[in-house]
Amino acid sequence: MKVDVGLPDELLSPLYPNIGLAGLNLKNPLHSSIWDAFSTNMHSDNGPGRYMLVKDYNMFPKRNEGTNKPPPAGILQRGWFNKHLNLIPAAVILFYELDWNDSHWAEKQLDCGLQLNYLRSGLGNRATKLAVVLIQKNSLPAGEDALAVERATSLCNACELMSNSLFVLPVLHADHLVGYVIRLQNVFIDQAVMYYLNETKRIKNNKDTLNRPNYQLLQARHLIKVSFFHEIRKDIPTALKHYNMTYSQLLETKVSNKHQIKILCGFINFKICQLSFRTGAPLDAIAQFDRHIKQFKEHTEPPELQFQHRQWLSHQFQFFGDLFNDAISAGLTALQTKHPGFYYLQAAQYTIQRRQLSDLFKSEVAALVAEGKQVIQLPVTKYFGQFPWELEHYNGAMTNGNLDADDCLFTIQQLELDIDYSRIIIPLLNKAVGQFKQYKPTRMKRHLMLEMGNEYYLAGDYEKAFSIAMCVLGEYRRERWWSLLTSVLDLCLKCAYLVGNVLDYVAICCELIGINMLKHVDDKADLQNNLLGILEGKVPDMREGDESTRQLWSKTLAGRQEYVVEMTKLSSFLSCSASFATNSFQVDEMIHFKVQFISTAVLPMSFSKVVVCFDNKKYDELAIREEVIELSADAPVTLSFEMEPFSNDAACVLKIFSIKLYIAGENSIVLQFGDVFPVAKCKIVPRVARATTSLAFKSPVLVGEFQQLTVNLSNNEDCRISNVMFCVQVKSATYAAEICKPNNNSFENKLDFRLDCLDPQESSDTSFIIRCNSEAKFDLSYVLSYSIALNNKTYLCESRNDLVLSSVAPFHSSISLMSSRCDPMETLLTCDRCLIFNELSASHDSCIEIKDIKYDINPEFIFDEAPNEKQFSLTKHNVLTDCITIQPKSPSKNTNIGSVSVTWRRNDSVQTFTTTSWPLPIVSVNSLPVFLTNTLPSFGTLFDPISIRLCVVNISNYVQEIDIVAEPGDLFMFAGHKHLRCKILPNDKVYLQYQLVPLKSGLLSMPQPVIKLLRHPDIETSALTNKLTKSIYVKPKVFVAK
Repeated sequence: MKVDVGLPDELLSPLYPNIGLAGLNLKNPLHSSIWDAFSTNMHSDNGPGRYMLVKDYNMFPKRNEGTNKPPPAGILQRGWFNKHLNLIPAAVILFYELDWNDSHWAEKQLDCGLQLNYLRSGLGNRATKLAVVLIQKNSLPAGEDALAVERATSLCNACELMSNSLFVLPVLHADHLVGYVIRLQNVFIDQAVMYYLNETKRIKNNKDTLNRPNYQLLQARHLIKVSFFHEIRKDIPTALKHYNMTYSQLLETKVSNKHQIKILCGFINFKICQLSFRTGAPLDAIAQFDRHIKQFKEHTEPPELQFQHRQWLSHQFQFFGDLFNDAISAGLTALQTKHPGFYYLQAAQYTIQRRQLSDLFKSEVAALVAEGKQVIQLPVTKYFGQFPWELEHYNGAMTNGNLDADDCLFTIQQLELDIDYSRIIIPLLNKAVGQFKQYKPTRMKRHLMLEMGNEYYLAGDYEKAFSIAMCVLGEYRRERWWSLLTSVLDLCLKCAYLVGNVLDYVAICCELIGINMLKHVDDKADLQNNLLGILEGKVPDMREGDESTRQLWSKTLAGRQEYVVEMTKLSSFLSCSASFATNSFQVDEMIHFKVQFISTAVLPMSFSKVVVCFDNKKYDELAIREEVIELSADAPVTLSFEMEPFSNDAACVLKIFSIKLYIAGENSIVLQFGDVFPVAKCKIVPRVARATTSLAFKSPVLVGEFQQLTVNLSNNEDCRISNVMFCVQVKSATYAAEICKPNNNSFENKLDFRLDCLDPQESSDTSFIIRCNSEAKFDLSYVLSYSIALNNKTYLCESRNDLVLSSVAPFHSSISLMSSRCDPMETLLTCDRCLIFNELSASHDSCIEIKDIKYDINPEFIFDEAPNEKQFSLTKHNVLTDCITIQPKSPSKNTNIGSVSVTWRRNDSVQTFTTTSWPLPIVSVNSLPVFLTNTLPSFGTLFDPISIRLCVVNISNYVQEIDIVAEPGDLFMFAGHKHLRCKILPNDKVYLQYQLVPLKSGLLSMPQPVIKLLRHPDIETSALTNKLTKSIYVKPKVFVAK
């Protein structure tokens, strides 16, 4: 019997209009190519279609003459979906080979009409659309063909066809066939859609007459059909609307068999959710599914078939999860708290509940089988949701008295017990794990993986169950979730025992007998005895397994075996730690370290050997302890080790790589601890050197100076030292300093000096040169290393020293630009000379001897360099000022004046002179067409007139027109040209005479004229009056008494 808990295949597959193609003989190559073109190009502009080959005109199901009587037992017949999707075509197309100019036109026209009548007879009273396609081998006429029009009209009349139902398919050019077929497909799809539209109208007309309460089943049936036809038409909004109406109608329908309502509501709910996802309304789909499950979750009828209800719920969640996942693949974005994984998980949980319910009647069914009760053949019911013992379960007339309900329930329960539930649960959990893995809830993913492991265990696939459980062990160990870890380890222990995996069984036992595992003390003692029994070749005593399992273990344990258990990642009963006495040991002293073990096992345990392994393998043989070590619960055991380092391992790091404990018997178990915590390592350092080094130098180090540093090496050992090497290195991130050997200009950051030997109390001097490139702090590290023979062994001795040095500039320079009147200048003029003052000052205590100061001036400036034959000394308390004059040749912008170089050295130094250079300022040069000067006395007297003459010189090659406005201000009385406009010829000059009477005494600011060049309005007055005297001293008037 087919159980109505899933979905019909027709609802799971895409819904396409069904179109029949008649008149095609596939043995004919031409007809076969036409069928291939239709079947392989199923997509048209109006949507895809489903094509069926009509071989027998009587193959179509006959229509039942509908009556408006209420159905006696069911709502929807089981084969209705298949009948309207695959058996009944919405349109049938008759293909007939006939050209317009065929010589046997009349006979073929008659034959075509007869075949079309046979089709009508086979279809009965169905409203299937009919059309004729003429396969023509001749080419189409270029224009309107009167013969074709006449014969087309005649053929339509003979076949009782509308003119728009007759088509022509030219096959003269095979490469054009696909294009013609696609055009025909568009028309056929339109006709098929019109058929389904007419069917919905016909059904609605029948439904409108059913308004009595006893017609509820019939009304629900009609709504299902209307919704289904609208979906085939691809009218999705209308189909979704009618599906919702159908769902509500089914819930309101009052029938004795509520199971039938549940099954049909499951169908309709699937379609509502599917179309909601397709129309971009995922929240509507989720809300509908939640409402659907809430409606039917507690529904159980009859009680003996509660497991079928759990199966139905599982299918509901699985189908919705598939719809949700398909929507995500199409572009929908899910949330971490709402994704298909939750629905797959719920489907798996309902299947687990189904298995639990089936266990309740297992013994009862077994008792009935033992009494000789036989299963019966259950028939397929006529309607969805019917039980086999109900009325009209056959297509025939079988009645209620032919099948007993108890026999049917016994048969269904017996068939249920044959189900392998793990094959259903594992794929659902696997889908859920994939979803949770994608959306990152790691704890939920681990929980589902553990559930999968349990299902594999129940299914008897112990290796897969073990591998899945091992995948989650590491996370539970890190989180110290002891209850879950104990449960997972129990599962792993059973699987390892059942597959005969001795090594993993031993490792799991080492964890389960630890103090953190939540197991009874007696169970831990039994596991520890099993562990010790493996040493003697005994098979562990376990409740699982059978005689074949014991034989497998006996075969595996035969012979002397060694099982190495890596304890590093296990939460085992034994903890191990190691530590060195100090962080470093000299190469001429013994290395001391300790190893401590703490056991939390229930029973004491003995170990026969301890081996400490190092990253340097040659030390492994020096740390072996072969003695019986007894470990009891919470009684730490500490072992001390001592070994001598190898003399050539100076400056090496020695790290404990692992610690091995051996449990000996017929077989042996090795507990290996790698990555010992805390990290146990020490450094083997060279012997402390008694030879000394000293550096002599002058502080501070000056930037650019070549300073020679002297190194003195003294042997304070009691015997000769050999292979003496002195290494000096500059450590600076900015490469602020470099060093080199004397008489060698190749600067580096590291130098080596070597001596073959040095006798006791003997010393040796060497030197190197240091040069600093910038002001900074840097480290000067120097290392002395040598070899010395003591007690028939050669040791490497080493001493390290660091010296922090600072480099400073030998002097600081301040450059300033001034006019000939010593006024500060920012912009130079081509007609005026400029003074450059260079001030040198020192910030350190050393005395600097300056040999020469040279200027490299840009050729764009006039510069007469005067020889400097005198040397100067610069100290912290004085300032050296140098002055030069320049004059620009032409106007320019952002011009570099040049650079200055100073040759210097320390006053007490024996080194050669060093040259330091730096650039002069960058200035802009302007060119003025006129030049102004004024002549006035050096001082004035209060109330006495002061005669001032202003001279304006035209230094350009053009006539200049100037406008001069004099503004005396409040300090002077004024006489002269207050406003004057005049023209000055090239290389000519104009004099203006003014009389000023000072009204106050003291240093007064001179009134400055406002001058404008009419040919150069962009030149400001300040640029023109830059050379004029800005102030004059006025002394008081002296009155002599008479």
